[in-house]
Amino acid sequence: MATLYRYLFADLLTNQILAELPLTGVTFTEQLNVAGTFTGHLLLSGIDTAGLNVNAATIPGRCAIYVDRNGELVWGGVVWLREYSSADQRMSLTAREFLSYYERRRITDTLPYTGYDQLAIALNLMNYAEGKPHGSLGLLFNQDPGSSSTSGVIISRLYYNYELKTIFQAIQDLSKANNGFDFEISVYYDGSGNPAKSFNTYYPHSGTRYDPNNPSIPVFELPGNIVEYQYPEDGSKAANEIYGLGAGSGFGKLVEIVDDSTKLATGWPLLQEQGNFTDIYDPALLTSITQGMLNATSYPPVTLKIAVPAYIDPVYGTYELGDDVRVIITDSRFPDTLDTVYRITAISIDAGEDKPERVTLTVTQGSI
Repeated sequence: MATLYRYLFADLLTNQILAELPLTGVTFTEQLNVAGTFTGHLLLSGIDTAGLNVNAATIPGRCAIYVDRNGELVWGGVVWLREYSSADQRMSLTAREFLSYYERRRITDTLPYTGYDQLAIALNLMNYAEGKPHGSLGLLFNQDPGSSSTSGVIISRLYYNYELKTIFQAIQDLSKANNGFDFEISVYYDGSGNPAKSFNTYYPHSGTRYDPNNPSIPVFELPGNIVEYQYPEDGSKAANEIYGLGAGSGFGKLVEIVDDSTKLATGWPLLQEQGNFTDIYDPALLTSITQGMLNATSYPPVTLKIAVPAYIDPVYGTYELGDDVRVIITDSRFPDTLDTVYRITAISIDAGEDKPERVTLTVTQGSI
């Protein structure tokens, strides 16, 4: 079956559909616990721009875009950049997933949380943002059947109004703790066929974990269904001792130090780094976040990118962000075969138009 993409533009606050536009050159990315991006182009020559409501439907910071693939919403976000070139009469649009909106929303009241479940804090922060005048996107909460509202991880947190911390950063800091969680804003059609959005939290993580006895776990192979791959190993980002810097100043500054004693004992040189968390007053939370940072960087991070066709098993749509997958590669780089379980942390789609869809998966090991 041919793949049909539709691009629906809406008012960000009312969610009213303003236009459906024939974009080309479309690529979009979903990312784990980060706002993914969208780019596309609209050739204005030869189309009725007024009749299609192009100008009002693509206002940066005012409008949203939804990507429909064969009748299912697969991406949604905020239009942040619109650029027109008179030389080729082409309008270029850049959007980011709805989480990006909360990079522009700040905590303007002092919010104390004593003895709260970490997921309850995340959900409360989003409710707080939704409750401000002119600030509601009509979010629902934890509509994904796999999401969680409680984690059993009880923490205390205090956000001062003068810090003006962003909603997104506050939630992401919580998620990066040693016993943290995953979060997203998913898009889907509601029962009336209208685009809807849900803020979802997952504990301990989203997606399906690898089970060698489960034959449905996606497998990507070279030779096989992998078209090409990139395998960078970046030692400049590795650290085996991290100083977590919390609130305070001078001799009164809160500092927690964590290290990977196993790595150091087996001959690794000392590689030090620091994390700045100046709004954290709780030593236990600072230690947990610093430990999470160490878990992600103790070994030179490998962020493997594999390009696969959308239509070859496992087909696009049978795996999702957060899932574990098995990658098997035998070539000149891995003559003895790489056979490793990774986790999907980003999914990028080239919609193709005049060529087959192409999927690029970013997969990583460790606590991401």
